[in-house]
Amino acid sequence: MKPPVVDSPRHWLLGSAYYLRYDPQRWVPEWARRYNGLFMVQVPFVGEAAVVTSPELARRILVTKASCYQKKSRSYGVLRILMGDGLVTSEGALWKTQRKLVQPAFHPKRLDAIFSMKVDRTLHMLDELDEAGGSDTVVDLVQPLSRLTLDIISRAMFSSDSQGMARDVSDHIATLNEWALRALRHPWMLLLPRKLPLPFFSDMQRSLAELERIVHDLIRERREHPGDHDDLLSMLLAACEEDSGRGMSDAQLRDEVMTMYVAGHETTANAMAWILYLVSSHPEIEKRLHDEIDAHFPEGELRLEDLASFPYVRQVIDESLRLYPTIWSVGRCCTEAHELGGYHIAEGTNVLIPTFHFHWNEEAWENPRDFDPDRFSPERRPPPDSPHYFPFGAGPRGCVGNHFALQELMIMTILFHRRFRFRVEEGFKVEGEFLITLRPKHGMRMVVSKRTPQAPMARSKAAAPLTCPYSGGTLG
Repeated sequence: MKPPVVDSPRHWLLGSAYYLRYDPQRWVPEWARRYNGLFMVQVPFVGEAAVVTSPELARRILVTKASCYQKKSRSYGVLRILMGDGLVTSEGALWKTQRKLVQPAFHPKRLDAIFSMKVDRTLHMLDELDEAGGSDTVVDLVQPLSRLTLDIISRAMFSSDSQGMARDVSDHIATLNEWALRALRHPWMLLLPRKLPLPFFSDMQRSLAELERIVHDLIRERREHPGDHDDLLSMLLAACEEDSGRGMSDAQLRDEVMTMYVAGHETTANAMAWILYLVSSHPEIEKRLHDEIDAHFPEGELRLEDLASFPYVRQVIDESLRLYPTIWSVGRCCTEAHELGGYHIAEGTNVLIPTFHFHWNEEAWENPRDFDPDRFSPERRPPPDSPHYFPFGAGPRGCVGNHFALQELMIMTILFHRRFRFRVEEGFKVEGEFLITLRPKHGMRMVVSKRTPQAPMARSKAAAPLTCPYSGGTLG
């Protein structure tokens, strides 16, 4: 017996998937109550897809039965056009090989080496924000945050070699992101041949071709002149399989580089925008955050070991990721028919796991829509394998860049709130949009005001490092 099919509401042409796409935060919880954790929605031109809202069943798919879900769902087709077969979109044996090759490049100890660069680029953006208008300036922070995170991933990937092309890369990435968003809003467009001479396709094809040219030129130059580069590209070039000694081909390198570019900056930029919004909307939490930052901010430049002195900053980040998980859903495709929750899941069935539903579950969280960073205090923090909290995914396909992103968010949260106070512009409507990521639909227009922090403290003995429960490493 297959899972029950959603019978209402149903769009006359697009079926129940229409409501899943355009208002998931309303309909997923309602259907979860109606159908008890597992149900099917009608997907136009495709058939049906299963939606899993039971924590136990979601964990089976992502962790214990992951071998039956080796493929990504059809919804990743848009990303595959941009990223090729990188870690986010690749499947089966190719994914396993690539994961082994890429994993060492994101080892916490390797990423700690670029900590100072992240601090430097964040301070550079804050200086620009300061020079742009001084106190009480209204800024839509989404674009500056996107430029900052793109700058950071560019320098982490290519060292100083990328700086002459950073603006071009940024423009092309912006074009590709806009294309992907339009494609998700209007999926029928993907049924059209991409060679049609339409602006919708031609701009995307031009930017994709230019990015591929840039990346291939960098790979070729680095292979011909290896030099002494301590960056992610060097790590990827040096990676090889243990048994064969074979490294990545240029095509594989291109796909992984594009994946890190596209996936590695927008998610973090959106996460930071939500942090700024939430903190600005809760004065008592903002004061506690400012107090911790001021009380422990060190003399001189922020260093890796200083992060351990800011546990409340980490709590704020974790709670923000609970309320606004930038990866709001995970898609899989069943590769081996089996039973799930008493129902038959056929081979080829697409499955959606809506992360936000578990993060907002009233049975798991008290007052789940409230912003309460103390949920992540040492006494209350959910375990690393919690089926109710997985902002970076779970199981063998959990995000390889979680440590990179969390460390980056720690740096930005500390430095942003050390320098400025943020308030949503009066009359501006903040609304989430469920597309590739959970992004601010209308941007994030905020009044940016200078604040006068307390004097920095003399450095003291480092506290115990903050751990990253998703990678097993430390954040500082």
